[in-house]
Amino acid sequence: MPADASANIPKDSLIFGYGPMLPFLAAALGACLLPPPWPHLARDMAILWGALILAFLAGVRRGFGFGAPQASTNVAIATMLLYFIGAGAALLLVWLSKPVAALALLLASYLLVPALDRRAALTGNAPAHFAKLRPPQMILAALSLAALLLRDLV
Repeated sequence: MPADASANIPKDSLIFGYGPMLPFLAAALGACLLPPPWPHLARDMAILWGALILAFLAGVRRGFGFGAPQASTNVAIATMLLYFIGAGAALLLVWLSKPVAALALLLASYLLVPALDRRAALTGNAPAHFAKLRPPQMILAALSLAALLLRDLV
């Protein structure tokens, strides 16, 4: 059953959706404004946080896909794997001392989430309000990750 793109975002989704984006912003600000060793610590904590949130988003999509009768289980599994593997790969990259690659992977993942979750919401494979919530929510994380990536590249 296709969803309405104008579905209202529940208050708890606003709080628990935007609240976890604040550590991304804090890490980007800390990396840009604080003296060493804080920039690298902020970057590494942002990578860890980004992977944790991405893995959580994988679970959200899987849970909805398995729990909602109208949702496609195959779509839920594919999306869950994409998000979860991205999160795990980012952690592996930082463990291999490749934080720039980890940031690039997380940035790509956080740019992919709004596209996939919006489409899923419009086709009944995710909560309807994701169509409105995910794009602005994920842009906060993506901008922060981009700032961290740029800082490491220059």
